[in-house]
Amino acid sequence: MRFSQEFKLETLAFIAFFATLPLYSPNLVLFSEYGAADALMPPFVNTMMVVAALAGAVSAWFAFRRNAALFATPQLVISSSVLYVGGFALFVAGLGVEGFGNEGVMIAAGAAVACGMVPLCIAWGTYLALFDLRQALFYLAIMVGAASFIALMLSSVAIEPGLVAFGLLALIGVALPCVKAVGGKLDRGGADLPSRDGDRELGYLVGGSSAASADGKTDAREMLANVRRMASVAVLPFAGLLVFAFVMGVRKFMVFDAFYVETLGGIVAAIVVLPLSLLKIDRPLMSFVYQVFLPVCAIVLVVLNAFPYGTVAQWLAATLSYVFYGIIGILALSSLCAMAHAREFSSPFIYGLTVACFMAASFLGISFGSVSAFAENAGPILLVISTMYFGFVVLAPLLSSWRREGASEREVRREGGGEAQSELSRRIEAVAVRFELSPRETETLSYLGRGHGIVFIAKTLVISESTVRTHVKSIYRKLDVSSREELLELIDKG
Repeated sequence: MRFSQEFKLETLAFIAFFATLPLYSPNLVLFSEYGAADALMPPFVNTMMVVAALAGAVSAWFAFRRNAALFATPQLVISSSVLYVGGFALFVAGLGVEGFGNEGVMIAAGAAVACGMVPLCIAWGTYLALFDLRQALFYLAIMVGAASFIALMLSSVAIEPGLVAFGLLALIGVALPCVKAVGGKLDRGGADLPSRDGDRELGYLVGGSSAASADGKTDAREMLANVRRMASVAVLPFAGLLVFAFVMGVRKFMVFDAFYVETLGGIVAAIVVLPLSLLKIDRPLMSFVYQVFLPVCAIVLVVLNAFPYGTVAQWLAATLSYVFYGIIGILALSSLCAMAHAREFSSPFIYGLTVACFMAASFLGISFGSVSAFAENAGPILLVISTMYFGFVVLAPLLSSWRREGASEREVRREGGGEAQSELSRRIEAVAVRFELSPRETETLSYLGRGHGIVFIAKTLVISESTVRTHVKSIYRKLDVSSREELLELIDKG
């Protein structure tokens, strides 16, 4: 894995975008005591969440039914940037200019920010699709950690320099997607990638369009099938992301009455995830993360949460829970980038759906937090919700799957050493070239030729098992074989 080969310094502009992104509530702490924030913040935040949830759902539906390439056009990206920055400017003016701010202004500002934010999230997600899973973990950990640190700094400075810094960050954050869109290089970050014409039969290629069926019910079923496939790839981190959004909406938890624990969680989580991205193991990285690392973390939190409410151990559990959610958030973003990188699903579909679900969960949390009966018992209730998710993390992994993947890898290692594997790689590449396999089919063949099964390949490439089976069928058809034995025999011949 060569991190430096794919990394571009311009990618660090994502730090500026993430530091102003209102999806992450600590980014709005700067404005909490500015002007008439107590009265005018709620209509802005509520409007932004509702509109963003709707816009995300509409974007995912449009990308699925029509043309995902629309979201990489200069017209949409630039207009979204204007709405995003202009909405924040209207928001700040409404808070700070006496006699100007009212509920209508805040609603308009919230709607503008939301309508600009969703296409920008999609644009950034499309650009960051140049990273594979390990690269996404490494760089997103750095960028999310840095953005969380910036949010911490902004919450502790005076409002005037804070507003200037926030404005500059917002402009930097929208600049790169605009430049890439104008240059026609937004898709995959402008990376020089081989053609994937052989994969077009899947119908999920970024920039391609799904065949819109005349039957709306059929479209709905197909879209739900896509959602289920996405869930099969990243259900644990995605579910954790939604729980985190709900918990943040219900209640804010401060450390030493100085800063919000979500910010600290993002910084510590980044420090924890960085070594994971560099971990060298024979099995798929996410299998280790989901089946070993996260369950161990969850068990520790469950034990700490078992202590009486109000004790030091329980306070520590509450603090570490946000670190855990920060880890889950980085894992979720990395999984989304890896899915976009694999091109099983279009970036607008992935990120539109993610924004819609995240905002819906946040709005639901705020709504519950405003109910007095719920708010009075928010601490214990959130403790129960978090513990339920921790239990879900512990129970979800299947030990048999872990053993099966380990046995598969040990079998491959027994078959030959480094020189034998190098020769096998050469023969697989020769077969792929001779039968004109697509890049994704070639990648799948490389695992099939080493004896790996469907589950291992799906988890390694961060795609669904059904898509792996589709690639396998296509490989069998092109190579004119009908069994694994015939496939291996063909590879042996080179």
